[in-house]
Amino acid sequence: MLPHLWRHYRFLTICAAVGLVAALLILAHRFAVERAYHTVEITIDGDDWATLARRNGMDREALYAELYRRGVRSVTIYAASLRRLADNGLVTYMAGADVLGALRTGSFSGPLADLANAGRINLNHTYVLGPPPVLRLAQGGFAIQMEPLHARFLSGTLLGGRGPVLEIAGRGRDLEDESLGLLPQEAEAARAHHLAVEFRVRNFRDVAPGGLDAFFTGLKQFNQAFTLIFDRDQVLGYDALLPDVAQGMKQNGFAFGRIEAFTARRQQKGEVTLAQLVAPNVIRVFSMAPEELVGSTPEDARDKFVLAARERNIRILYVRPFLSTSAGVNAIETNLDYVASIADDLVRAGYKMGKAAPLPVSSAPGWLFLLAALGALSVTAITAGEVGAALAGPVPARLLYAGVGAGLLLTGAVIAVHHTTLWRQILAFLAALSVPTLSMLWLIPGARRLEVDPADGPAPGEPVRSAPEIRPSGLRTLVRGVRGLWTVSAVTALGGILVAALLSEWQFMMEMRAFLGVKLAHIIPVVLIGLLIAAASAPRRELWPRLRAWLRQPLLLEYGIAIIVIGVVVVFALGRTGNSGLPLLSSVELKSRVLLQRVLIARPRTKEYLIGDPLMVLAFALAAVGARRWVLPAAMLGAIGQVGLVNSFSHIHTPLVYVVARTVYALVIGSVLGAILVGGLWWSRRWWGPSRPGPGVPAHAPAAVQAGRAAVPRA
Repeated sequence: MLPHLWRHYRFLTICAAVGLVAALLILAHRFAVERAYHTVEITIDGDDWATLARRNGMDREALYAELYRRGVRSVTIYAASLRRLADNGLVTYMAGADVLGALRTGSFSGPLADLANAGRINLNHTYVLGPPPVLRLAQGGFAIQMEPLHARFLSGTLLGGRGPVLEIAGRGRDLEDESLGLLPQEAEAARAHHLAVEFRVRNFRDVAPGGLDAFFTGLKQFNQAFTLIFDRDQVLGYDALLPDVAQGMKQNGFAFGRIEAFTARRQQKGEVTLAQLVAPNVIRVFSMAPEELVGSTPEDARDKFVLAARERNIRILYVRPFLSTSAGVNAIETNLDYVASIADDLVRAGYKMGKAAPLPVSSAPGWLFLLAALGALSVTAITAGEVGAALAGPVPARLLYAGVGAGLLLTGAVIAVHHTTLWRQILAFLAALSVPTLSMLWLIPGARRLEVDPADGPAPGEPVRSAPEIRPSGLRTLVRGVRGLWTVSAVTALGGILVAALLSEWQFMMEMRAFLGVKLAHIIPVVLIGLLIAAASAPRRELWPRLRAWLRQPLLLEYGIAIIVIGVVVVFALGRTGNSGLPLLSSVELKSRVLLQRVLIARPRTKEYLIGDPLMVLAFALAAVGARRWVLPAAMLGAIGQVGLVNSFSHIHTPLVYVVARTVYALVIGSVLGAILVGGLWWSRRWWGPSRPGPGVPAHAPAAVQAGRAAVPRA
């Protein structure tokens, strides 16, 4: 492979090597950033854990003390609302219509009765009673969302000196869930037990002039850099006030706790825009909804939280308790052990429990990105030249160099204007297509003509000279298969390095941007390797006429079955790309995933170790034993593992150490499963026997030569 590249693409090969060195330097910097970013914050849902304590007769503050001892470092407190204040016995509120109705029963007294008797009750207003500090909090909260006169105190002789009443314009049911602010006593209860406070607030229905300034001023008095985790399906300020909210957060040093969502339905509206506006003050949050906990065990939930922190740069774990436990089970101890198990697993993995901070901005210098881009462009040009020569005809060198030059100029331009994101995605996509295709073209038996040019083999017209063929033993066949898998994967991994380096930027590490064209990157190399194998076994310039003739032939049953099987595998592989897709096929797969996750540092990807890698081993073994007709389908399915390998490197939110571990584990397990397939192949030879050389191929020719020419019919 290297001698051919050096002879035909010397300058491009040097550029590709320089690009790989630059990519390694970028990844070394990224590795250092990821290694230092190891503080994880376990925060608890304040409402749900208070409910757990109340149901089991435990004091909330005693529970806080125990939670801190078990690894919890903060409490997430919801914004106060009329409903929450009333549930906690702090206020009483009634709509004006309800006040007048109660007055007519003749058993109503107090400040509201005094107002009613004075004719000061408005049917469409709401009246709130409670301690003055709490009423002032409520008034301030409503003043953020409406004109100050719409939330005012009533006092004096009208109330007979019995304390103020807060009058709010609007019916109770329309107002009772509006966010009013953070209760100081809630924050103090947490801080008394060394727990930080995070604030959870829902979007305001409306905002009065100066209302956002008042909101942030109210939070500033707590003297804490809050992480704001927004409630319901919208972030604060969605959608017209997002710039104002971002400005207030940045001025006050507040971070945005962005909840990880695997589907668009669960994504909060406006979160991407807000994250971009407050960058880099963003911390990724993982939580399990109450309905998810119902179908889980504490062990399952623990595994999900630990995996989120280790493999997805999640740094705030938002933990709710299991409120429903089996009879006879101590709910408090069960949940405390559950939280402790999360913290213990993370500490053993090298993480520290504490207040989470945003990920530092990590961006390579422009010149390193330029060199990495040069590497990607050069590899793409080499691949275009090789694929073009195999499928159509030689590609003029000037076109390849012109393409690299134009790409380099465009790279310089996007660096100059500081808008590199889309171009990074395009370059990574080109690298993800090119390197796996090139590695399989050169290393899979029969994928490339051995007589591409005189420099690579005998001169035209000369007979093929080789030693007499020695059929390999079963062990040698296995060694060839496993060695072939690891060799082609090592070359493919170079593409993964380029992809990872090109996308190693803060916004990709925080999953605000993602790899572009993941489905196409899975399909195109697989299709290309099939065409290349077919082209290698056909006379020059006969590939496309033969394909057209083949498409007109009746479909035999064996080929129909093969097409169906391949189609199912391809649909499965494509459906499982990304974080969301096809569900697990069975409980067996679920159990295997859990087992691998618990035993290994990083769980390998199913389509790599179960499909692609074993079948790549089989493809090399089939070529070694002379079963030429089956090399094509085995290699096409094996290509799934190669594109999956590159795709693993495109998951920039996953730390590099886990990407490498995942890849190595997949190769090891895939080699073992491939060995089983080779064993079955060797055992079954008694029925199908060794293949004979194809027409026009000497019986003593090497197996790779026979595989490359076997399908060539007589003229």
